[in-house]
Amino acid sequence: MRATTAPGHLEYAEKSNLPIKTRLIVSLATIILKIWFSTCRIKIIGQDLHDRYVTGKGGTVGATWHRNAIFLVWFFGPLRPMIMFSRSKDGELLADFAEKLGTIPVRGSSSHGGFEALKTMVDFLKKPGVRKAATVLDGPRGPRFVAKKGMLALAKEAEVPLLPIMASAWPAITIKKAWDQPLIPLPFSRVTVLYGEPWIIPKNISYDDLEKMRGDFENLLNDMMREADRDTGYRRP
Repeated sequence: MRATTAPGHLEYAEKSNLPIKTRLIVSLATIILKIWFSTCRIKIIGQDLHDRYVTGKGGTVGATWHRNAIFLVWFFGPLRPMIMFSRSKDGELLADFAEKLGTIPVRGSSSHGGFEALKTMVDFLKKPGVRKAATVLDGPRGPRFVAKKGMLALAKEAEVPLLPIMASAWPAITIKKAWDQPLIPLPFSRVTVLYGEPWIIPKNISYDDLEKMRGDFENLLNDMMREADRDTGYRRP
C-alpha cells in the first residue's frame, strides 16, 4: 500500500531543460517502474508513525540513505513531497524522473544553490495542509551512510519533525558500481518500509549540539538499515 495522494503544488513547478527525446525516454522508464514496483509486497513497520507524520496533516521532513531513493520516490510520490536535487546534468535527469513519479523537485546542493533551495523548502513546509519534504542524508555524492546536516537545518528552520525512514527488499538488484549501491526491488519482492520516532531540532541549538545530533541520527539510520535488512533477508554486497 502506497502513501495516499496529496494535492499538487503548481506554484513550485520548474520547467525541465532536458531535450524532448530524453524526456520521452524518462517518461517510458517511469511507466515501466510504476508497473514494476506496484507488484511488490510492502510491509510497513511503524504504521502509527506513517499515519501521523507521513499521510497526516502538517509538515514533516523525511530522511533516509541514498540507496533507498529510487523506491521511496515512487512510494511517497502521491504525497507530492518536495525533494532537493543538484543543479548538475545528472540532477536534472533525476529531477525530471522524480517529478513524473509525483514529487516536487527543487534544485540546489551544498556547492550550488543550496541556500535558495533550502529557503524554498522552508516556505513550502510552513504553509497549511499536507506538506512533506524528503532527502537523502548521504547525498548527492556520499560518502555512503554518512549524514550531512542540511536536512537537520531544514527541520529546525521550518519547525517540523525530522522523520527517519529506511527501506529494504528481497529479492533485489544492487548496482555495485554506483557509489551509493542503490537497492532496487525486483518484481513481486518483499519490501519493508521502517519508520523511527521523529526528532525535533531545537530552534536555538548550538553548532556543536547540531553536529552531535547529526552523528546520532546517522547511527540511528544505520541501525534501522540493519533492522530492515534483517526483516527482508537482504545482504549488502
